[in-house]
Amino acid sequence: MKLLQINAVYGYSSTGTIMKLIHECALKNGIDSYVAYSGSNGLHESRSIEIGNKIDHKIHAIMSRIAGRQAYFSHIPTWRLIRDIDILRPDIVHLHNLHSNYVNLNMLLHHLAKRDIATVITMHDCWYFTGGCFHYANIGCDKWKTSCGQCPKRKADTPALLYDASRKILRDRKKYLTAIPRLTMVGCSEWVSEECKKSAIGNKEIITIHNGFDLDIYRPLESDWRKRLGLENKFVILAPASKWMQPVNQPTFEYYKRNMTDDMTLLLFGSPLGDHRENERIRHIGFIRNPEEMAGLYSMADVMANCSREDTLSSLNLEAQACGTPVVTYEATGSKETVDGICGFAVATGDYEALFRHVKNIASAGKQSFSQKCREFIESEYERNDNFQKYISLYQQIITGKPTR
Repeated sequence: MKLLQINAVYGYSSTGTIMKLIHECALKNGIDSYVAYSGSNGLHESRSIEIGNKIDHKIHAIMSRIAGRQAYFSHIPTWRLIRDIDILRPDIVHLHNLHSNYVNLNMLLHHLAKRDIATVITMHDCWYFTGGCFHYANIGCDKWKTSCGQCPKRKADTPALLYDASRKILRDRKKYLTAIPRLTMVGCSEWVSEECKKSAIGNKEIITIHNGFDLDIYRPLESDWRKRLGLENKFVILAPASKWMQPVNQPTFEYYKRNMTDDMTLLLFGSPLGDHRENERIRHIGFIRNPEEMAGLYSMADVMANCSREDTLSSLNLEAQACGTPVVTYEATGSKETVDGICGFAVATGDYEALFRHVKNIASAGKQSFSQKCREFIESEYERNDNFQKYISLYQQIITGKPTR
């Protein structure tokens, strides 16, 4: 069996790491595996195809903003990729993130259909079945079920400066995806799989395989983060700033500022705080690129509070629990699948009072009451070898013609 995976990046970020781990798992299982990508951050892979270059990626990005259509350009790099596919002759092509200005989606899908190449698509977000947006839950839009147009996110996920092409994009998604005879859509959460079933491609094979995580990296660790940040005697509520600083979550942020006690610290990581200032109860650290350092930060915290309203499957929630730290989260989209109600808790989206009550309950019981159960939950549901082996089984089922359900 010969496999080719295609993704924006290889070996870093969430989707690039997932593709790399599937590639390694496939090789271990005797599959002749290859990868194609637009960037690898300097990581070399001998069984690889590099798509385009930085100049083409920039041109594609500019054109997508002018025309309001991402993944409609890069004609020459896509033609070269198609040529390489014909030379390689893979039995299965597995697509990941194609919305990063490096490939012409319609050209690629048309070729896969014409050659009748079995195709697997992992839905890391909702892009494959919408008129161009990555997520829509936050604005309550359901136009993608029938016919997009007058897109409320025209200036958001992929900014369209002059034209709203969402109606055409959705028509093209249906045309080119449904034309592939052997297509399997894989949701990384039950939520995104169920959403896809409501879409124009809902009659295709749709299954769920959760993302797997490297539990050798994300594990309970001793670290000096408390000492470095001066938090030795604090109950630390870790929080992703990119979620907390969204305008829709300002009531959550303000409620925490008012109700946290003096022994609590809300430690935000990642994106800047904007106009908000640090104080004794609100602290901020920037982006942490080193996974071991991040695992140490997760391990140091007493709880992680995630007020995300749009996540296909929150890797932050999973990583924190893998490090023995309980999580409280809004239940929107796939986030509710990352907690079990025993060591991590989901509350109604926007109910910041309930979110805070769970934080206080964890503070009263003590983190140690949850840590072992958190780790066991992640080991049972999200261990990488178990989950990526499911992809190997899927490939084998596709080739042998056995059903995937």
